[in-house]
Amino acid sequence: VTQNTDLGALRDGVIQLLLTTRGSRVMRPDFGTDIHASLFEPLGRDVAAKIKSQIISSIAKYEPRVVVKSLRVLPLYDLQKIKIFLKITSKNDLLTGENIEILI
Repeated sequence: VTQNTDLGALRDGVIQLLLTTRGSRVMRPDFGTDIHASLFEPLGRDVAAKIKSQIISSIAKYEPRVVVKSLRVLPLYDLQKIKIFLKITSKNDLLTGENIEILI
């Protein structure tokens, strides 16, 4: 079985993973993150670090084809939101990268 390592597909998979609330998938209750729940906590460095940790561990577990080259979580205090900046590559092609920006 050949795994798809197209960066567009990997990007879509990472976005789906990060936007899925953990526990919302019946057959895969551990899939996703608790990023949305973190938004109800006071935004700061601790919450940003917690979100970064969730992102790294979720990608490592559910998207093993992906290498995270950089990750930045920026709290937007006035909006009570966070912006995630992520650069990924495929394990099969470490030279080509894909940038992902997500506002939650």
